[in-house]
Amino acid sequence: MSDPDGDDLPATPDWRDYPWETVTRDVELDGRRVHLVDLDQAGDDRDVVIFLHGISASWRWFIEILPEVAETHRVIAIDLPGFGDSEIFWRKTSFTALAETVAEVCATLSIDRATIVGHSMGSIVATRLAIDRPDLVERLVITGGPILSLTGLARNPLQTLRAQPRSVATLLAELMTIGVPLPAPVSRMVASSPRLLKLALGPFLAHPERLDPDLMQQVMSALGAPGSFPALLSTIGDDPGTDLHKIACPTKIIRGPKDPLSPPVDVDRFLAAVATASAVEIPDTGHWPHIEKPSDFLSELDTFLREVG
Repeated sequence: MSDPDGDDLPATPDWRDYPWETVTRDVELDGRRVHLVDLDQAGDDRDVVIFLHGISASWRWFIEILPEVAETHRVIAIDLPGFGDSEIFWRKTSFTALAETVAEVCATLSIDRATIVGHSMGSIVATRLAIDRPDLVERLVITGGPILSLTGLARNPLQTLRAQPRSVATLLAELMTIGVPLPAPVSRMVASSPRLLKLALGPFLAHPERLDPDLMQQVMSALGAPGSFPALLSTIGDDPGTDLHKIACPTKIIRGPKDPLSPPVDVDRFLAAVATASAVEIPDTGHWPHIEKPSDFLSELDTFLREVG
C-alpha cells in the first residue's frame, strides 16, 4: 500500500492482518479498568515505547504504525481514562492526574523506563509525565503539539482567543466533529467519502480526502469520549504548561507545518524552555503527521530512537 504522494506505507506486518485480539487487554487501577494494547514481538521488554492518544481518541489512532514499531521495541498504547475502552476516573481528569495514571500503568506492567510518544492532548499528558516522573521517561516524542496556547482557553478565554484565533476556532471545529460519537453506519459513510472527510477534517489536516478509508474507520470507531471536556476544564486550576524547564530527557517534536492547533509560537516557547528538545517538520501535513504520512513519521521516530538509544 502507498500514500498519494508515492511514499510506501508500512506493509510488514500490515495492521489489517495483525492479531489485535491477542495483544489487547485491561489492567485495573483503584477498581477502575484501563484498556491497552501490549505488543512485544521484538522479544525485549526493556526497550519500551508508550503511545498516548489525543482528545476524543483512543489507541486505535496509532493502529497503522504500532506493528512496525513493535518489530524493534515493546510497544504499549493506552486508552487514557475516559477515552476509548477505559473507564473514566472522575476524580482524576486533569492532565497531571492522567500522567499519574500512565505512571501507575507502567508500575502495574513492571516498566521502569520508557519512551513516551504523545499526540495532541496525549502530548500534554506525556509532557507532564516527563516533568513529574523524570525517572520513568527515557525519551519524549511530541506530535500534533506541543499544545501550550490552547491550555489557557479555560482560564483566559478572551485573551487566548485574541492571541490565537485560528487555534481556538480549529479546536472548536475539532470538538464538534471528532468530539461527538457517531453511529457505526455514519462513521463508515464519512470514512469512505473523500468529500465528507475533507469537510469534517479540513480545518486541521492538510489532505484529509487522501486518508485510507479502512484506517479512518478504525480512527472514528471510538469518538465522543466522556473524558474530553473534563480534561479541558481541568486547566482552569491546573496549568499543564508549567515547569517545562524541568524536562531533562531527550525530546523530539515531530510536527506538521500546517497544524493550526500547535502554532509556531508554541513550538518556540517549548524549545526555549526545554534545552534537550529539537523539532522537525513533515512537509504537507497538519495535526496528524503519524496518520497523514506514516512512513515519514516512522522514519523520524526511528532516527530519534537510534540516535539517543
